[in-house]
Amino acid sequence: MILTFIEKIERTSDCFSFFFQPPKKLEWIAGQYMQFTLAHDEPDDRGVSRFFTISSAPHEEIIMITTRFAGHTSSTFKKALMSLERGQNISAFEPQGEFVLNDKDKNYIFVAGGIGITPFRSILADLEYKKMSGKVQIQLLYSNRDNEIVFKDEIDNLAVSYNSFKVRYIIYPEICDIGLIRVAVPFYREKTYYISGPPGLVKSVEEQLLADGIRQEEIMLDYFPGY
Repeated sequence: MILTFIEKIERTSDCFSFFFQPPKKLEWIAGQYMQFTLAHDEPDDRGVSRFFTISSAPHEEIIMITTRFAGHTSSTFKKALMSLERGQNISAFEPQGEFVLNDKDKNYIFVAGGIGITPFRSILADLEYKKMSGKVQIQLLYSNRDNEIVFKDEIDNLAVSYNSFKVRYIIYPEICDIGLIRVAVPFYREKTYYISGPPGLVKSVEEQLLADGIRQEEIMLDYFPGY
């Protein structure tokens, strides 16, 4: 499908959200992703396509993707994305992915590393819209390299509004590991874990949870390689 670029906004000094209008109403499940293709001159060896989680919720009816930008060291794809002007087009495949909440009766621990917050932003916004925020028990452990935290205002507002949602920010050099989880999460062995972020964090937390007795079926993973 062809998406039309609307605008971009700066979230932090190195993170931006990009908004696209689909040609018709597009349906997806909060937490899913899309593959985007942006043709540009002299692409580097990473090519002209990328996978991005949809960080908007379905009811918002626009496609928002949120990613980091490393200036002149960024890929040619990211540079082309940053250079888009209103009305220009980008192509994309239909939404896909299984990193979604299928059971609203479970107690969830969301573990986000950096830009891995994007599927959780979509899921949380979707739950709030459906008036499920006060019913689904969620605790977010949000690990970040510094105090520039993407979507912090939205997350903090949810934490104030709903007793069923709690957030713990983990700023480097503090790390998210099984030791922190044991302290921060009451009855942590009884939870369902959704982990999203860079491969090192995702794999490390998964392995530590498994070693501590959490069943594999209670762990969902979403990797963000090479962002």
